[in-house]
Amino acid sequence: QIEGPCLRVVAVRSPVSWAYRFLCSWRKFDCRAILGTPPLSCRGVLIGCALAVIMNSKLVVLLLIITCAGWAAGVSDKGVIYVDDMTFDKVVDKSRDVFVRFDKEYPWGTEHDAFKELASIVGGSDTPVLVVGVPISNSESYSVNPKLSARYGLAGFKDTDFPKYKLFKKGADTTKPIDYTPKGDEAQDSKKMLNWIVQQTGVFIGVKGQVKELDELARSFMTAAAADRKKLLKDAQAAADAVDTSSNPDAAGYVEYYIKTMQRVLDKGESYVQQEIKRLTKMSEDKAVAAAKKETFQWRLNILSSFSKPADAKTEL
Repeated sequence: QIEGPCLRVVAVRSPVSWAYRFLCSWRKFDCRAILGTPPLSCRGVLIGCALAVIMNSKLVVLLLIITCAGWAAGVSDKGVIYVDDMTFDKVVDKSRDVFVRFDKEYPWGTEHDAFKELASIVGGSDTPVLVVGVPISNSESYSVNPKLSARYGLAGFKDTDFPKYKLFKKGADTTKPIDYTPKGDEAQDSKKMLNWIVQQTGVFIGVKGQVKELDELARSFMTAAAADRKKLLKDAQAAADAVDTSSNPDAAGYVEYYIKTMQRVLDKGESYVQQEIKRLTKMSEDKAVAAAKKETFQWRLNILSSFSKPADAKTEL
C-alpha cells in the first residue's frame, strides 16, 4: 500500500527478502542503516538508485526494482500479526492465548514456511488464538525491538540463535510465558506445532480428524478423576452417535477412534496415549509406508493430541 510519498508494507518475505539481504551483504556494509527497512522511504529508493549508478551494475538495479515492487505490493504472511516494542502489549494483553515467534528480521527456509502454514491454519479457524511475529536484531549498529529482546531474555542472541517460541496463555502473567522448544525437526512441521498449542491451551482448532464435540470430551476425560472416566466414556458414546457423518466418508473413522482411545486409556492407563503417539510418529517417518497410510496416521495423531494433557494439568485422584 502507498502512504504519501513512501512505500509502506507490514512484513516482507522471500523472494523480496532474498534481494534485500543480497544488497545488504554484497558490498559488506549494512544497507539497513543506509536504506532503512520497511517502510521503505523515498530516501532509500533514491540512495539505492545512486548506488546502482556508482557501481555501474545492472544486477543491483534489477534487485532494487524487484525489492521495491515486492514492498509496494504489500507482500505479507497471512495469519501472522507482526508487532514491535510499541504494539506488543496491545496485542499480548491476557485477553486470549497468543503464540509468539521471536526471530531475525527476515526469516526464511523450511522452518519459516512451517510457521506461515501454522498461522494460516489458526487464522482461518474460529479459534481466538493469535499467531504473532516479533522481529529481533541485537546488532550494535542496528537493533530491532530492543525492549522486547531485553524483557524476554533474548538480548545476547545472534541471528543464528533464532527463532524462539513462547506461548502467552489467556489470563496468565505476560512476563512468564511458556517456552516452546521444538524437538528434532518439529519446528519444520506446522501440524506438530499446532498440536503442541492445542495441548497447552485446550482450544479447538479443528485439524483433520478432530470432531469438536468429542474433542472437548477427550480433554475432560484426561483431566477427570479415574472414577469419573467411565461416565465420560458413556457421554462420548452418546455424542458419537449424534455426530452427522454423512457428509464425510472418513468421519465415522474419526468418531470411532475417539471412543477406542478412551477405552484403551481405561484399560491400559494414561501412558497409552504417549506410547501410541510415539508408535504412529515412528511409522509416519518410515519411507516405506504408503502415502495413504501416513495420512491415516496423521489424523490419528491429530486426535491423540487432544488426549495429551498440558504440562501443568493434574489428574484428580
